[in-house]
This record gives sequence, C-alpha cells and structure tokens, in this order.
Amino acid sequence: QCHVEYYCGKAIPLVFPWGNGLKVEETERFWNELTYPDGNRFFDYKHKETGAEILKAQHPEFELWSQGLHARSGVACADCHMPYMRDGASKVSDHWVRSPLLNINRACQTCHHFSEEEILDRAYGIQERNHDLMERAGAAVDDMIDAIVAAKEAGATDEQLKESLELQRAAQWRLDFIVAENSMGFHAPQEAARILGEAADLARQGQISAMKVTGN
Repeated sequence: QCHVEYYCGKAIPLVFPWGNGLKVEETERFWNELTYPDGNRFFDYKHKETGAEILKAQHPEFELWSQGLHARSGVACADCHMPYMRDGASKVSDHWVRSPLLNINRACQTCHHFSEEEILDRAYGIQERNHDLMERAGAAVDDMIDAIVAAKEAGATDEQLKESLELQRAAQWRLDFIVAENSMGFHAPQEAARILGEAADLARQGQISAMKVTGN
C-alpha cells in the first residue's frame, strides 16, 4: 500500500492503477482511461512550459519488482528488506527496514552463495547501467520539451502540437516511472532498461513531430 503507484486527491479518492495489469504501459492505459467527475481525462499536472497533461509516478517499487526475477522466484519485499535475525532463541524478521546492500550476509547470502564483494559489484553494475540509460532518456525528454517550446514560440497551436504533447505525456511517464522507483533499476533490470529505451524513443518521436510543425 505504500511503495506503489497510486493517486489520492479531492476530485478522485484513493486509487491504484492495476485494473489492466502492473506493467508501465498497463498502468498508463488505466490512467488514460480514467476521467475526473467533469469528464476530462485524468492528469497529475500540466507541464508549465508546454501545457502537456502529465502523469506523475509516485514510487512504483511494487510494480517494477513484479516484473523481475526476484518476484518470479517467490522472493517478497520482507525477504530482502526485513531478513530473519536471531533474538535470543527466537527467529524474527528484522524491523530495521533498509537496503539489502547494507546487510548482505542475512539479506542476500542466504540465497546467493557469492562473496559480499561480488554481490555488491553485481548490484552496483546494474544500478550504474540503469543510471546511464536514465540520463540518456532524460536528455531526450529535455530535447523534446525544447522543440515543443520552440514550436510554440514560432506560433504553433496546441492542436498542431497534439501529437507531440501526447508523446511528451508517454515519454515522461516512462522516464518518471524509473526515476521515482527507488531501486535504481535493480528490482527488474531488463524491464527498467526496456522502459527507459521506450522513453528515449518516444521523446525523440515527440521532438521530431514538433520540429515538423514549424518545418525544421
């Protein structure tokens, strides 16, 4: 109920966007099909520079984890973030909820029989690759926004930029889905890479679409 994507506001009560599934495009479709009481399509905010109706991800750890190897192997959140410990003669869950990388012996090495150094190297390698992809997708989104703003300054209307604004909504949703998720891609590395690749691709499409409007 906490580390998930959700929305809760005055116009719409608490809602989890899982009606179509847990993947990024499935939750996106849920939000795209949701309307406010006045009939307008749901959005979290309008982008200040472009006016695009943006979806803002919260912290979708559960959704990304569900697409990863740990989920498929039956490993739950508490197994890594609250591993078993001894309290006298009792075996209890550790209630100091924290990163497994701060407690590798009990959080990781019960299943992964490798040295602490190797486990750290593998985890950091995943996160570094995810960060690099995130930076590239972010640069693509920035370029798209700049192109839309330039088109507006040249006199383009929202109707002419409709395709670009929709692509901005889709690209930013994917980028933010990974940026707002707190594992830096670790919960599902391949899925995170796919999502960031789509974010960059959609952003470049939006950039090209906006440039075409002004003939650039």
